[in-house]
Amino acid sequence: MKKTLVGVLIFSSFGFVARAQNAIHIQGADTLILLSQRWAQMYKMKHPGAEIVIQGGGGTNALKSLAAGRNNVVQLEGGSKPESGITFPVGVEGIAVYVNQKNPINELTLHQLEAIFLGTITNWKQVGGPDKRILLFAGESSTGVLPYFQEVVLHDEEPYPFVGKASAKDLIDTVAQEPDAIGYSSVYPNTSVKAIRVKVSDSQPGIDATIENIRTRKYPISRYVYWHLGAKPTAELKIFCEWVLSKDGQLVVESVGFEPLTSEDRANGLDNID
Repeated sequence: MKKTLVGVLIFSSFGFVARAQNAIHIQGADTLILLSQRWAQMYKMKHPGAEIVIQGGGGTNALKSLAAGRNNVVQLEGGSKPESGITFPVGVEGIAVYVNQKNPINELTLHQLEAIFLGTITNWKQVGGPDKRILLFAGESSTGVLPYFQEVVLHDEEPYPFVGKASAKDLIDTVAQEPDAIGYSSVYPNTSVKAIRVKVSDSQPGIDATIENIRTRKYPISRYVYWHLGAKPTAELKIFCEWVLSKDGQLVVESVGFEPLTSEDRANGLDNID
């Protein structure tokens, strides 16, 4: 009886080790947790036996954990990519800037946006608009929109006080009702407000915040979301990566406020993990 029990325990132990070795452990920026959670939920509907662990803590900590063997996927937002290992994009992050339809302003430079959201510019007449105080709004407190805008447009400076909204829809609805408002969020198709063109500088043309311009990163406030692997993926991880880059996986990207990759980017990503 004791021998049988020992045999069961040993078998169970080996089974646990095998499952742990096959587990997919994704770690990275806290603002990307929702994206990876949605991927895990949808993937496990088709692969119920898959074990996927999601963890935040930031890209730097995640890369250290990868080197120590404590995870096998690092999720990164733009910026510099690690020199070793395998890195490929899994989605695109973009921020549109909205004003009321009645506002005559159609485009702003990145410098003007920075000045507006830092409180240096407080009246629309300072950028060629009416003599009205600018009302500041921002959307999607549950995603990476706010920190991304602060990093890229405000250069990590503290923003001037603004009214935050829980979702892109809430932001759009508010801007539509406030003639003097300006706000930013992920792209939200609508006809009630106007997405302004963004210029890198005075001498360059304004770029519309279309989905195509964001996906191809022509639009100034757009960047890749990357996955980084320390080495060639295991069979289980490779299947998951292929699914993330598939049409189904990219639909998940859209569902949480990001934009899907172009077919060329998806093909390049698949080549990287082969």
